[in-house]
Amino acid sequence: LKKIKQNPNHIIHVAVDDNKIVGSTTLLVEQKFIHDGGLVGHIEDVVVRKEYEGKGIGIKLVMSMLERAKEKNCYKTILDCKDDVKQFYERIGFKRESNGMRYDHN
Repeated sequence: LKKIKQNPNHIIHVAVDDNKIVGSTTLLVEQKFIHDGGLVGHIEDVVVRKEYEGKGIGIKLVMSMLERAKEKNCYKTILDCKDDVKQFYERIGFKRESNGMRYDHN
């Protein structure tokens, strides 16, 4: 956590209720070789405790990261998600794009 806190391009937001963490998300800001070295935001690890789902916490977390990405002058913000939550992100304004691939280094 200390290394993450020292990196200004790695941002973590948490949602707290009654001194308990009930949700969190991460924003990574990457400088691209293309787009004149423009910045891209990557939202990752959007998590909300099961008993807090449907209370708007996930939306607030994602929106807070979109605001931070905009403040950092990102030209776009992207994320990967499972099929069952794509509608959640579409309601916020994300658009479906491409197909993700993964390679596990064991």
